[in-house]
Amino acid sequence: MTVAFALAALTLRFWPGAEAALGYERAQIAAAQYWRLWTAHLVHFSWSHLFWNLLVFVPAGLWAERLLPDRLRLLLLLGPALIGVALYGLDPGLARYAGLSGVVAGVVAFLALVQLRRGTSDRWFWRSVLLLLVAKIGLEFALSEPLFARFAETGVRAVPLAHAAGVLGAGLILFGRRRRR
Repeated sequence: MTVAFALAALTLRFWPGAEAALGYERAQIAAAQYWRLWTAHLVHFSWSHLFWNLLVFVPAGLWAERLLPDRLRLLLLLGPALIGVALYGLDPGLARYAGLSGVVAGVVAFLALVQLRRGTSDRWFWRSVLLLLVAKIGLEFALSEPLFARFAETGVRAVPLAHAAGVLGAGLILFGRRRRR
């Protein structure tokens, strides 16, 4: 599923109308184009935006898929919708959004939490990953700009709420109620 997400995002970057048709546009969502809450995560504002997202998403996603494939699939299916709904409900001033970064933050948090739960000898490393992820999100809230990606358009800004919602989604999927057998 990680590879499918990455290929979809890469393919959509070559489609000139992808952002207009699939990106988060608050006015269009209010006009009942609800798919944008999910599909916005597959389109990107620039090649840099896509590059930094895929650089982290692909290895983290592939690793997490090997550990808990069913839970990761659930995160990749539900996470984008959760993030989109959080953005719509909690950031009424956000007119446009695109990118995989919220999902990426969720996948990185998911991987770190899975590794911590497994009790491996490198717990210090995974605690550090979570700490750095929280610090990155905090800095982006403070600076109102991304730490890595650059956008070609003016007026495009980082949306750390998406990253925080992705991390929350990872926790909900991983630690959510399990079925009884």
